[in-house]
Amino acid sequence: MTARVIVCGASGVDEKLSEWTPLEPGEEPSRGARLALLAGASSVAVLLVELEPGGVIAQHATPDVSICHVVAGDGAVVFPTGDEIPFDRGDTFEFAGEVVHGWRGGRDRTLLAVTTYPAAR
Repeated sequence: MTARVIVCGASGVDEKLSEWTPLEPGEEPSRGARLALLAGASSVAVLLVELEPGGVIAQHATPDVSICHVVAGDGAVVFPTGDEIPFDRGDTFEFAGEVVHGWRGGRDRTLLAVTTYPAAR
């Protein structure tokens, strides 16, 4: 399955397809998770991340700020301390760079829209 991306630029409109790939961040492998890279212009990355019911995205950190919006599903964000924050459809998380966290899906398929922003250098 592919994700369709419409690119609107100064020279016109183009279409590209982004393949879904299994996700395995961090030292522990993820399970029941995959992602599609939708865009990456100007160092801003936009991803779709899908978790199967009960799927896990291993604890990891991005070097820069990331914004994660829950499009569908529920579950919990987990931290190395053991703390958890439950989430539901419509919730948005903002993670500062280098904040270690993981995701655990709930009862249904979870879909996250993730955008990462490069730090001012």
